[in-house]
Amino acid sequence: MEKPLGWLRTTLLFLIAIFLFLLAIDLVGESVTMLGQDTVRSILLATSNPFIGLFIGLLATALVQSSSTVTAMTVAVVASGYLTLGNAIPVVMGANVGTTLTSTLVSLGFITNRNQFRKAISAGTIHDFFNIITVLIVFPLEYYYGTMSYFSQELTGLVNDSEVASNIMHNSYGIGIDKISTWLVSVLPQNFITVFLSLILLFVSIKFLSNIIYKRLIGSSKENLKKYIFANPFKSFGWGIVITGGVQSSSITTSLVVPLVASGKVMLHNVFPFIMGANIGTTITALLAAFNKSEAALSLAFVHLLFNLVGVLVFLPFPAIRRFPIFLAGKFGELTLDSRLVGFSYILFTFFLMPFALIYFNQGYVTERTYRYESYAGSEVSLSTIKVRREVSDHRLDYLLYEQPSPRENAPPDTMFMISDKQQSFAALERVYSYEDKGLSFEKKYQILSHNDTSTYKLDEVKLEHLNYIEVKMDESIAYFWFDADQKIIIRSEHYDGQGRLLKSSKLLSIQ
Repeated sequence: MEKPLGWLRTTLLFLIAIFLFLLAIDLVGESVTMLGQDTVRSILLATSNPFIGLFIGLLATALVQSSSTVTAMTVAVVASGYLTLGNAIPVVMGANVGTTLTSTLVSLGFITNRNQFRKAISAGTIHDFFNIITVLIVFPLEYYYGTMSYFSQELTGLVNDSEVASNIMHNSYGIGIDKISTWLVSVLPQNFITVFLSLILLFVSIKFLSNIIYKRLIGSSKENLKKYIFANPFKSFGWGIVITGGVQSSSITTSLVVPLVASGKVMLHNVFPFIMGANIGTTITALLAAFNKSEAALSLAFVHLLFNLVGVLVFLPFPAIRRFPIFLAGKFGELTLDSRLVGFSYILFTFFLMPFALIYFNQGYVTERTYRYESYAGSEVSLSTIKVRREVSDHRLDYLLYEQPSPRENAPPDTMFMISDKQQSFAALERVYSYEDKGLSFEKKYQILSHNDTSTYKLDEVKLEHLNYIEVKMDESIAYFWFDADQKIIIRSEHYDGQGRLLKSSKLLSIQ
């Protein structure tokens, strides 16, 4: 009776762990939303620089020792609408590099034996080199051409087109997780406490889940690992996916192979395909976190999967190319024989000093977006352009308005104004509106009648989610605005007179 009872207990614990994980994901989204746009924006603003986003993901994962936690948290924040898909992609790439720290640290446990330490550090760093090379391939493709964004959104579109998958995505709250998370947010005393507790719950639930499956899936069968799993590259790759997908942690599975290589029981070239499989298996966490969230969150989970697939497609089918990371890891292992300090210096520089330095020196990063509009006033149609420049270090957004569809380079704007990133304001085509309070403003001569952030806007094939919507009364007229609270820019507007006749309307045509 022990075995059936044992499996029953494991199944029950597994279901509890899954429930806690889904609750943590929902609680992260709820708590971020309650925290307030200005506070969250100030925390995540640096990710508008893709290089900083990359190293934020690396540093965060190195600190918490779990890429699953960092990617799941990023998915939750994207789902809440306060981080865009484009800004979140480098964070996920960085998390893939940061997760390799665990196996490298495990290799330090063999530092007292020179020969074993050389093999162990090679096994620990081969994961590093694989992910770093993949970043060097994928990051420029995303930065210059938006490749990851495009393919992930296409996959999300296929999921939405599938009726079964769509029902899973949009009707997954039957167990009442959303009600529990909403209640917890309402009873906890402060928003920062809620965010902190939700992140702790997320981390603990993933560790809980991995420990349960680790004991059942691996347990006392470590000898079977080396006997059956590493027979050939493709078998090793498949087992890497299966075991990591179950354990929900590539850190655990990749760390398992370090002692096997250090002891000489498994060769370095045999474990490399297993590590590639582990990278695919760990993406299940992000997909699980995104299946009941927004389209952007699901797209980010697909980015995580596509990133690792690119690395696999580059190295796994081609033995000659596959030998390159193995060669680098082997050479690095030989360097550590001359000086153990090399291993410590590598860890400190790659995972801590370099991210901190690059984040610090890139604080003055400037982003620019161009918005083109079409406006109607009676029978008259006009085209205009607004260029938005965000100065990250000064928390400032500059708006350059051109009363033409395609202004020439370096042309002076017709109107120019600035908004502090900390203000609750947005730029319409002709003026800036503040929505900090709903009371009548005698200076601005308008009154905010309503304000919410549940609107969406379809622009060609792009769906803008979590737009803010306000209703404004101005003397005898009334206006409706849909705007992006992050970029503080109008998306659509409608102006009516006292009799309900449309006076003027504007709509966004394109974003560059």
